[in-house]
Amino acid sequence: MSHTAVIITVAYSIAVILGSAISFAIFRSTSRPLEEDRSGVWSRRETTWLVIMILTLFALLLGTIFYVPYGETAGPRGQVVRVVGVQYAWAIDAPQPIVTGRPVAFLARSRDVAHGFGVYNPSGTLIFQAQVVADHEQKIVHAFAEPGTYTVHCLEFCGVGHHVMSTTFEVKAP
Repeated sequence: MSHTAVIITVAYSIAVILGSAISFAIFRSTSRPLEEDRSGVWSRRETTWLVIMILTLFALLLGTIFYVPYGETAGPRGQVVRVVGVQYAWAIDAPQPIVTGRPVAFLARSRDVAHGFGVYNPSGTLIFQAQVVADHEQKIVHAFAEPGTYTVHCLEFCGVGHHVMSTTFEVKAP
């Protein structure tokens, strides 16, 4: 599991635990019968819980925002692969060879309609996908761990020949 996935999993686990504790505390506090008018106390409690929740959500945002993959680059060791989708084919301009362990920046464009750029590993499992629309470059950064033949399928219905919009590329060990 990647470092990013561990951090996000821990952050959201903490959020679930805090949310459960808060829900339990609220349930317990409302299940007792009221003996007197405590609207002032309830008002302060609600304000306190609101502040706690806002601070918790803000902490989760700060803890995970830097791990969001959007805007990543392949870096100085990266490989750049240009992809163009046209009805009903993918044109892939890849450096020879694409190697494992180094980030690859896929720069995908469409010349006509919306396409779904889906990359499958050699065992046929979808590893990532992106929506590619006309006149807009979509950047996806991914580092391949395994060598092999990877398959690209269109995942957005783009016309009568959609089912044949598929190609492959090779990833080799360095």
